[in-house]
Amino acid sequence: MSDTLVFHAAAPGGGEGYVLLLERLDAAGRLRWRRWSSVDYLAPAQEGTSTTDEVARLVEGWARDGWSLNESPHRINSWLCAR
Repeated sequence: MSDTLVFHAAAPGGGEGYVLLLERLDAAGRLRWRRWSSVDYLAPAQEGTSTTDEVARLVEGWARDGWSLNESPHRINSWLCAR
């Protein structure tokens, strides 16, 4: 399984969306991520760390709220569980 996962999430009404790059866990066991906003994909990415559970809850919430995801929530969750 790849060390990274990239996917796009877009709000159902448009206007809000993100490209997320998830990376391997850091030394503290947290998932590193980068996020680009659909408002300006050329702007520098926001960077941070989260637990895999936090990211899974975010993706589940987007799916529940009707966001469009170019990767299935199941595939994203499987990738997270493999970390």
